[in-house]
Amino acid sequence: MIQGKYKLSNPEYLDTPAMLTYPHLVEHNIDEIIRICGSSENVVPHAKTHKSSDILNMQLAKGIKSYKCATLKEAEVVAECGASQVIIAYPMVHPRKLERFISLTKSFPETDFRVIASTEKHLNLLSIASKNIPKNIGVYMDLDTGMRRTGVQPGSSAIKFYKLIDETLGIEPIGIHVFDGETLYIPDFEQRSRIVGKNILRMEEIWESVSESGIQVKDNLAGGSWSFQHYADHPNIRPTPGTWIYWDTRNAEMDELGFQIASLVLGQVVDDDTEMDTVTVDIGSKSCSSDQPLEHRFKLVQHPETELVLQNEEHAVVRLNGASLNVGDFVLAAPGHACTMTVKFPYTNAVSEEGKLVGIYQHDARDR
Repeated sequence: MIQGKYKLSNPEYLDTPAMLTYPHLVEHNIDEIIRICGSSENVVPHAKTHKSSDILNMQLAKGIKSYKCATLKEAEVVAECGASQVIIAYPMVHPRKLERFISLTKSFPETDFRVIASTEKHLNLLSIASKNIPKNIGVYMDLDTGMRRTGVQPGSSAIKFYKLIDETLGIEPIGIHVFDGETLYIPDFEQRSRIVGKNILRMEEIWESVSESGIQVKDNLAGGSWSFQHYADHPNIRPTPGTWIYWDTRNAEMDELGFQIASLVLGQVVDDDTEMDTVTVDIGSKSCSSDQPLEHRFKLVQHPETELVLQNEEHAVVRLNGASLNVGDFVLAAPGHACTMTVKFPYTNAVSEEGKLVGIYQHDARDR
């Protein structure tokens, strides 16, 4: 079976739907992220996309030692693999989460665990938690540059809050954390670049003000899948890309980037409707990127002219638009959002460049 650049021997050996990952394309993407960011030390990727110690070890082997984690389970897996630095990029409020965080710092003393904060409540809780460990907790101020999800507003509020981190017992300011979700799905390079330029000016204003007060700014993290490359040349910012390791059809709209879609879903045509010019495949919302608008949830690699018109939990209806597909045919579907595909499967099947099944990559951090 050959579809586009992807080969798969004996697809009938896998029950569908099944997740596939091509390690040679993962390796390509790792090399590409290091090239764009300048060095392995200058990139802090998310673990959320792959959630796998196997994929993580491929990155560690290339010298990437710092990672952002959205959940404490991700942080645990990353630390177990030997990463030197873990940033919990999500506010921790629940007492159980804070207990687990402290437990992680004790279990992995060689790993530098850091957190983000944007409210006084966060700081108070972290201060209390710090009493259970022998060193201060490093804190990035989460800066909201326009997404309006989490973060302090830029300007005087941010400067005041950064100083409050410095004044709070048991914690210490590290720098600024920015996830600029307002750049998502803007394919125009220059438009994204202008947004990032404004964000950098906001960060520089804070750095200048707090530095005048004698407060340290040691490290700064910024960017996501759609903007990280625009921060890569700034000497005081480490880019924090998300989806790059597997890539997907939405992110591929940024045609200036050279990543390859490395993970797909193997499905099969299970029914057809010639009157409606459609076929039904067994790639439902439980096996693909169901957070995306319907038309963006997946694209059939071999038949880009087809259109997803309906999806249920276990099935999807695809309008053919001139494509030829028959009941029993196998299809490869490229995800619209790789991060939300991974959690649908307990593991992914590793496939060599020649199309041979060579093992599985467990999704160790699939659960929270």
